[in-house]
Order: sequence, then structure tokens, then C-alpha cells
Amino acid sequence: MGKPLITYEKGELYEQLVDEHEVFEHYYEVLVFFAVLGYREGNVKRENYKGSDETQSDAGLHNIHSRDLFHTIAACLAFQDTGEPEALVDPEEQKRVIAQYAAGGLEVAREKFGQNAGDPTDAIVDYIKSKEEDEDDDEIETELQNIVDSFDDEMMGYE
Repeated sequence: MGKPLITYEKGELYEQLVDEHEVFEHYYEVLVFFAVLGYREGNVKRENYKGSDETQSDAGLHNIHSRDLFHTIAACLAFQDTGEPEALVDPEEQKRVIAQYAAGGLEVAREKFGQNAGDPTDAIVDYIKSKEEDEDDDEIETELQNIVDSFDDEMMGYE
């Protein structure tokens, strides 16, 4: 059996961020960034999230799982999306969820910083800073605690 691949929509912005401006080193890093962006903005594409023949690409799930932070993100996104603790260790769910949220994140990225004529790095940094300023630390900690509590309750069978 081959290595599990995430089939996703790869637009021009991927190439700009990796090849042209070297904001990221690998396409799978952009994929995870866009998945988080899609989740953060509540923009997930449930249909046509793998792109067309011209825009479709693949990334090895092993690349994401080889980095602890990315592996954790993939597991948490899958859990958040499904509400099922099994999704934390289900590679098929993780592949689907990453691709769906990344497609939504790509849409957001095109709108927020994909139209820049030059290097999009400043636009990305400005976007991230604006989101940090919008957030209240207590709100983030509360949301994270709710996620942990929900996970603990389900794992311990309290629900």
C-alpha cells in the first residue's frame, strides 16, 4: 500500500508563497497554513475542495505527521470538524478535513492577501497581527479549555 496522500486544490498562491517569495519552504506547509486559516475564518469547502484537473495536487500525509505541530493541527482539525475522538488518529478524516479547510483558506487568502502585486509576506503578517489584536486572551484560553474539556469528557465517557 502506498503512502497516504492528501489531494487538494493548489492555486497560484501556493507557488507564489513557496517558489517565488519563499515565505514557506514546502507546499505542505502552505496547505496546513491555509487549513488553519480556513478554520479560523469559518470557511470550509465541503464540495469541489480537491480542485480541477489543472489545480489539483497531492501532499503526503507523512510530511504533515513528521512535524509534531502539524500532526497536532491535523488531528485537532479532524476532531473539531467531526466531534469524534477517533478522528484524532484517523488518517482518512485528517486528509479530508485538511483538504476541505485548506480550500476554504485558499479562498480567504486570495481575498485578503493574494491580490498583492509583489511579495505577500507583509500582507500575511499584517493579517495575522490584525487577528491577534482582535482576539482577547481570555476568549482564546476559554475556547481552548472548552476544546480540552470536551475532548476529555468524550474520552472518559462522561457524555
